[in-house]
Amino acid sequence: MVDDIRQTGGDSNGKPTNTVLLVTDNLARAEEIKTYLFRLNFRVKECSFDGATLRNAPKDTPTLILLALTDYIEKAPTIVAGLKKHYNAQHIPVLGTLSRRAEIDMSFLDSVIYPPAHASQVATRVDSLIRLAAMEQEIMRRITTLKQDFDIDYTLEESALSKPFKILFVGKPTPEFMIVINALQEKNVDVVAAFTTFSAFDYLYEAQFNAVVLNALDDVEPPLTISSTMRKNAKLYHIPTLLLVDGKTFDQHERAFEKGARDLIEADADLEEISGRILELANYHRIHGQLKREFGLLGGKACIDTPSKTFNPAFFYNHLRRTCEEFSENGNYVSLLAVKIWPNAPYSVAPEEFATACAQVGNMIKNLVRMQDIIGRAENDVFLIAFPLETKMSITPVVERISAIVDCAAFSTSVKNEGPFTVELGISTAELRDGESSDNLVTRTLAAMNNEQVGSERITA
Repeated sequence: MVDDIRQTGGDSNGKPTNTVLLVTDNLARAEEIKTYLFRLNFRVKECSFDGATLRNAPKDTPTLILLALTDYIEKAPTIVAGLKKHYNAQHIPVLGTLSRRAEIDMSFLDSVIYPPAHASQVATRVDSLIRLAAMEQEIMRRITTLKQDFDIDYTLEESALSKPFKILFVGKPTPEFMIVINALQEKNVDVVAAFTTFSAFDYLYEAQFNAVVLNALDDVEPPLTISSTMRKNAKLYHIPTLLLVDGKTFDQHERAFEKGARDLIEADADLEEISGRILELANYHRIHGQLKREFGLLGGKACIDTPSKTFNPAFFYNHLRRTCEEFSENGNYVSLLAVKIWPNAPYSVAPEEFATACAQVGNMIKNLVRMQDIIGRAENDVFLIAFPLETKMSITPVVERISAIVDCAAFSTSVKNEGPFTVELGISTAELRDGESSDNLVTRTLAAMNNEQVGSERITA
């Protein structure tokens, strides 16, 4: 499943939906980072710290706290503790981009980046942490719904997270490359080396890797081609790629990230820093994969509509209520998409064949949205999809993607001498209003489906 089909951080009109609180004692460094956060369409609020006082902390809770500290690194735990108390929220992810290591307990950080680090790398890590946090928070909400509304206890699986990391190294066995490989092997990392692009993809299709490190010291084009190709493949999409580069001569930072690189590691950096950055992204990928498996297991027959593999009405409505109450209380967005299906054929489609087609459409839609999005089968021919932290405008690309995919679908019929039939979609959207209940949100969304003046559309697919 490819779950990144929306513009990062905001809606299609450029309105940000995620806020980064940038805390800094270095205004020049903060300006560099802000430039790249804006490019990813994040809203940025900035706090300055002079060693004693934190100024201009905003009232609204941010999506992520980013510490960009040069001089006052030892004060970082106190800053974060104060901010979490200020927002009365312990679940806000925290990323540190720090100028040096310090003798302090780093457990208050979800992730940390030390020099050398281009500002674009920091912005990319912000994006990754926000996505992962959204998944983790949603799965905990679903576990709560299972317990409180269905009396089902569910425990997250931990065994997969204890296995050794498996890293694929691709490129010429230059001395710098081999030093990194040896360092990771000493950390009990399972390392596989591929010296050509062809052998690299053979390995990628045969085994599961937590990260891929590409040697870009001599020639950057083959690594960028591999990274770009992986981003176009659903199976390989989420595997992080890191480029080993010469920090003195490498000048294609933006192009590297455009081609899908998740991080750039300079060959002359501290070996512990290099290893740490590789393993952190490997761990992010492994947790992402584990959560994906957990999302597929939650609820079972009590909560799943078996034909479509989406949630049944009982679970969907209970969980939507919990989500809307939580997000409304925190002032966060929730948008709802309704999809109604009609048969499109020059003959009468049998009810059971149409029901099968509807289930197939629901399953298609499920595979087009993020894991933290909530899709349920409200009726035989109606699916509802809730999008936490998304506006009506930000889900526009999702609507377009659903229409395009279903447009290519044909469904079998038992009618003799007739080809397969297609379907038409009715689509409507609504955004949660302040103080609105989930029931009213559903009512408004479905009403829009039946009222052309409210903006419903019927799409032949």
